[in-house]
Amino acid sequence: MQENPVRSLIEDLGRNLSQKPQSDHLFPYGKIQGKAIVPENFVEITDVKNPRKIAFVDGGDGVLEESPNFMIIVNRVYFSMFQGKKRINASKLKQRIEFFSYVVSEVVGDDDKKSISYNTKLFPYSKSDLSYLPDESDLASKTESSNVQESKLISLSRRFAEWNLAASVVSEELSEGDILVMDGSLQTGYKNESKYASKLYDIAQEKGVIICGLAKTSRLIMDSGEPFLARIQEIAEGVPYGTWFVEVAEMASSDNRGHMLAAKFHPNSRHIFRFEILREQFNGMDDSEKNDILASLAANSHDIAMPGYPYGSIDADRFAQVRKNELDMYRGLIKAEMSKISEWKRLQKYTLTTRFHDDLNWVTS
Repeated sequence: MQENPVRSLIEDLGRNLSQKPQSDHLFPYGKIQGKAIVPENFVEITDVKNPRKIAFVDGGDGVLEESPNFMIIVNRVYFSMFQGKKRINASKLKQRIEFFSYVVSEVVGDDDKKSISYNTKLFPYSKSDLSYLPDESDLASKTESSNVQESKLISLSRRFAEWNLAASVVSEELSEGDILVMDGSLQTGYKNESKYASKLYDIAQEKGVIICGLAKTSRLIMDSGEPFLARIQEIAEGVPYGTWFVEVAEMASSDNRGHMLAAKFHPNSRHIFRFEILREQFNGMDDSEKNDILASLAANSHDIAMPGYPYGSIDADRFAQVRKNELDMYRGLIKAEMSKISEWKRLQKYTLTTRFHDDLNWVTS
């Protein structure tokens, strides 16, 4: 028997990971057209006198009640705007939209072939927010398996609302040359999501607003299996610039219209980020305009708490997030309303089927 299994695990994992050969190409997902990531291809980001106006869009959600056949979720989407370090107030739109949603599952079909359908209903705080919400029919799905990825069901409504809010921000708050940054990549992984992303892209291209995506984390890997951003960090050690970007791939996947870059926005930052620009717009830019876009992000990335990450993204994350104390408050409201309806006394047993672990933790913690 091993005397110290944790030490043995770490030593074995370290040996395993360090024996992998290194690579300068991204792993070829789908139609990816990777480029060699070598120090010669890194481009310095130089300061600009007048950074462009940037809008940052983010969203958050949290489950309020659930059972194997329904979920109640609170959703929030938010945007903020900055020019360099200066915050800019919205002139026409509400900056934060909140709504509730529920997802119910239903077994359909006959004995020969059964499937499970998932349908969503949306309930905005205000009727004026309805225009930001997706069509409920676009959120419907059907599967023959009961092993559905729960996180997808939870975030679907919020994700579609982010695209809708972004399209409204471009339409009502931004002008030609301005930038809109979506939280995450520009990839559309859900059924019907490309419809909402395309609406944003069409409006933005018509107005000349640049669409970007900034991912906090990345699970992409290189040809060798190394983490994509960690390998670029290593290659960048031979680059003489404090702030830089490097092109990584013209097409990361068939459902992503972003041209993928990696970027470092502050000389003292320990982090680099996956950054995307709508491919059709990136291909039409000269070197000066590319620098303008990246330098405008860098001009917003001097917050002392997290140098190198745009303050606008920090702000959007903070105000879009649904915090634990808020979830507790909403759960109290949900329970209070349930107690007033006799039907819920019968249905209450549904929620007990997923709550035992929480009750056990309460007893044993």
